[in-house]
Amino acid sequence: MYTDVHCHLLPGVDDGVESFKEAEAWLKRAREEKVARVIVTPHIRPDTYPNKPPELKRRFAELVERSRDSGVELSLGAEVYYRHDLAEAVARQEILALGAGGRYLLVELPLAVLPAGSEEVLYRLRLSGVEPLIAHPERYVFAQDEPMRLAELAREGTLFQITTHSVTGGFGGNIQRTAFRLLELGWVALIASDAHKLSKRPPMFREAVRVIANRYGKEAARRLAVENPRRLFNGERIEPVACRPRRWRLGGLSG
Repeated sequence: MYTDVHCHLLPGVDDGVESFKEAEAWLKRAREEKVARVIVTPHIRPDTYPNKPPELKRRFAELVERSRDSGVELSLGAEVYYRHDLAEAVARQEILALGAGGRYLLVELPLAVLPAGSEEVLYRLRLSGVEPLIAHPERYVFAQDEPMRLAELAREGTLFQITTHSVTGGFGGNIQRTAFRLLELGWVALIASDAHKLSKRPPMFREAVRVIANRYGKEAARRLAVENPRRLFNGERIEPVACRPRRWRLGGLSG
């Protein structure tokens, strides 16, 4: 069973699910995708989605109450837009971290450019006891142009999460190629759906896992889709997964 650590399931707070009824249908679809645990990650972005933890927690409690029969275990986090004071914002409880004990913070970077000084910001975050997890790096234009722009972050231990729809080609070939490149560099720790509305971007795991298993083997797929997401949910340590393309031979795949 899969654990989804990045999705927009909390109704009416961002560009994700709009109602609790839709959330119930979303969870039903997630179960069909073999998802057993979900970390709900509403946007926290002052200029667009100025969500505050108290209100998010209130709405999350209502979601939990309404979805008791869904068969899905829920936890609350957030997708936090990059800011220079991430460590201080965590300490002031202005933003929500992920997993048991709040060990990880899901960080969304600007689309076009890696912010100057981001290495120092994420270093201070780690010093505070919170591990940064970069959301969907394959979708940043600067990473598509040159993935090695993320090399310094990777060397310092920053973790990366790629999106299931990217792996399957749902966002186009360029993003898919960037996802594969980041996987093969050994920088990616896990996959997640980043699902929004059912009609626009539904939860999806099984096809992405199939693609990864075919390309990199079942063990890599298991660690990316099952083991590391579950460990993150439980607040346990996770590490990037080394992905090496399988070699084609006459008669089928080797290895």
